[in-house]
This record gives sequence, structure tokens and C-alpha cells, in this order.
Amino acid sequence: MIQTASAFAAKAPFRLLAGGDADFDILMIHGFGADSLSWMANAPALGSKYRVWGVDLPGHGEADSASNGSLASLTDAVMAGLAATVPGRVHLVGHSLGGSIALEIAKRVPAKIASLALFAPAGLGTGINRAFTDAFTQLRDAASAETILRKLVVRHRLINQHMISRVLAHLQKSQRRETLGLIAVHLRSIEGPVADAVAAVVRSAIPTMTIWGALDQINPPDRRRLNALGGEQHFLTEAGHLPQIEDYNTCNGLLQTFLEKHSQHTVAT
Repeated sequence: MIQTASAFAAKAPFRLLAGGDADFDILMIHGFGADSLSWMANAPALGSKYRVWGVDLPGHGEADSASNGSLASLTDAVMAGLAATVPGRVHLVGHSLGGSIALEIAKRVPAKIASLALFAPAGLGTGINRAFTDAFTQLRDAASAETILRKLVVRHRLINQHMISRVLAHLQKSQRRETLGLIAVHLRSIEGPVADAVAAVVRSAIPTMTIWGALDQINPPDRRRLNALGGEQHFLTEAGHLPQIEDYNTCNGLLQTFLEKHSQHTVAT
């Protein structure tokens, strides 16, 4: 059962996705237009050893829509919840926009971060597909939504009617389109702030892993930027922008191995 934590900023609600009795904490940060439930192909596989938290970013899921859309403000909202919910060290797992937020958190509080596992992180690719983000904020019917959402994946069958209906329903919430539009604008120039965060993470020697779909149409990988971060790098040949969903078995295995390697001394004393 998904439980909602009680002590966190309302703008970025945390949800316990799996592993309530585990010793180690993971925070999974979703990407643009998604929500904390987008990790349900991954969180249960980690729940036997980890307490797995998800978060709804401002303008997403059950969160307040109020935000100026900047990387700094989104990070502020997540960190408010993190401070209240996870007292000790934490593993961060982020997808796309969530990956850039994870890097920014690690830049600000490196001693709190046990590791970073990033799926197609914004700012380390060749640039977020502007046509996709602009079109996403304007989706109003199932046919156009299906066309746009299929760009996320190689396996088009994953874009089913339930997913389409859920996306359209979330877009109808108050101020939702406006906030997503602001985030989309900030994503166009996110490479600079992310480069600063990468430099800080490298200096802090935080263990990192990146996983990318080789057929990503939304944020294709940039090898030069990835090499600046270093760490483990994995490219999945039959996946697009959602490798954690399209090839969840491989991704879950990579996550389990990586997290186990870096889970010593993460419990608060």
C-alpha cells in the first residue's frame, strides 16, 4: 500500500512506495509530466532491503502546482520533504528532470547522499526535445496524447488508454499547464546548472550510475557530458526515454547491484 508521509512540504509530497521496515532509504524522483507512481515497476523490487520513497514534484501528481519552474525551486521543494522524512543518508534515483534535481541535491548536501542512480538525466544529454515538452503541456484529447507519448518509448504498447487518461486528467488540475510550461522553459537551459552540480558531485566522490535508452528521442545521451560525471554507465539498446519501464528487469538488476555496493554506513546514528 502507498502511504503518504505526514511531515513534509505540501508542495512536494513524499510517498512510501515499498519497504517500510527496511534500514536504508532511497528517494526516487520522477521526470517531467510524470509522478511518484511512475516508479512502481522498480520500487517493489527494492523494497526487501530499502525503504523506497517517491515524491510528486510541484506541478505533478498530487503536489501543489505553484512553482516558478526553475531547477532551484523544484530542488527546494524536494529538500524540504527530504529533511523532514529521511533523517540519515539516502540513495537518490532520478529520471530525466528528476535526475537533474538529484544532482542539485547532491551538490547542496553531499554528506547526506550515499549514491546517485540517474536515468537519462536532463542536462547530461544533447538537450530536452522542446517540441515534446511544448506539445505535452497542450494535450487535450486522447489521439494527440497517444501520438506525443509514444515518443517516450520504443514499445508503443506501453502507451495504453489508462496511461493516456491519467495524463489528461492531471493536466486538467488548476495551474498545471502553466507550471509545466515554466518548467519546460527552464529545461531549455538546464545544462549550465547541471554542469555546476556535476563538478560538485565529482569533487565529493559520490558514487554515480547512469542508465540510458540508446533510442531516446526526448533526451539523447551526450557522451562528453556523461564522461565529465564518470561513474558507471549503461546503455540499453532496445529502450527509449523510459528505460526503467521498458526494460525494468535489467534496470532493477543494475539498481540492486549498485545500491548494495554503496549501502554501507548509510543508516543515521
